[in-house]
Amino acid sequence: MDKNAIRQENPELNDGLLEYGKIKTLRDDATAKKTGEGFEKIGSLYFSYQTINARFDSYHVSSLSTVDLKIRCFYVVDFKETMKIKINNDFYEVEGYDTDNKKVYMYLFLRKVGYFDGGSYIETT
Repeated sequence: MDKNAIRQENPELNDGLLEYGKIKTLRDDATAKKTGEGFEKIGSLYFSYQTINARFDSYHVSSLSTVDLKIRCFYVVDFKETMKIKINNDFYEVEGYDTDNKKVYMYLFLRKVGYFDGGSYIETT
């Protein structure tokens, strides 16, 4: 199934495509010295931006002031809060997440922590 077909079946998740994964240290094969950092993609999900509701969402994260984005995407069974989220070339950490009762969608509370300049990962915090 191509991306356009998925987008047409789920019109409410049409704000973009995120990737989730880990930041990996890149090393020189001969010397084992660190040459940079790269993103190891585990999966990708369509998402939609959501409005942060201070009364309700404060139960899911320790401090809403650290949250830059709230997004909704499909529920992934093996998703972990330690994974990094990449949207365009910006990286986010998961401050918290919540699922709906049927476990169809999950809501991610994200904090921007860096960006990818094409060659390596650069932290902003």
